[in-house]
Amino acid sequence: MAEMTQERWDEIFRKEKELYAKQRAEQGFCDRDVWHIAHWFYSTIGPMLRQLAEKGHSCATLDEKGNRINSYNHTKEELEIFAQRWRDTLLRMAFLADEMDNEKCSMKNPYEEDWKRVHKAFEDEYGSMGEKLGKGFWHFPEEDPVHGKEYKKVLDNHSAYRHKIGRYQNKCKNEFFRLFSKHFWDLWD
Repeated sequence: MAEMTQERWDEIFRKEKELYAKQRAEQGFCDRDVWHIAHWFYSTIGPMLRQLAEKGHSCATLDEKGNRINSYNHTKEELEIFAQRWRDTLLRMAFLADEMDNEKCSMKNPYEEDWKRVHKAFEDEYGSMGEKLGKGFWHFPEEDPVHGKEYKKVLDNHSAYRHKIGRYQNKCKNEFFRLFSKHFWDLWD
């Protein structure tokens, strides 16, 4: 079996990237997009909405509450207000799409570095799955005979905050899809 050099990995990733590009050209999406449709959606829709907000020529006519106005006789000043409201709406949707993405989300877990430190220390001491602890194959940092209580506290804090972020992201998702549904037929240029 050939050794996996960096050059070999680079070649594998290059071929994979080419395959995905070909699949996207042929069918509009690739295998990787299907593996995590939610990620594909929020990572694609945010930049699209920003581009529409920045370069779009049309706009929905929205009142102060963001509801569509179906009339056509407006002053230049009113049209400027409508255009700004529409840009603000599109940028709000783009922001909400970013907030759904763990990497882009503005809410960060303050226990992340401690979580990484605990897992690294545990892995360094007992192996990647704690196998050096014996008595079975898979162990967790809370089972560390010396630091278990300390590790459990860090992991519990991290988990609790991760749930808080998840609730925030779910709230963002709900607002995004409310706006997306409300303005779906206006998303064109």
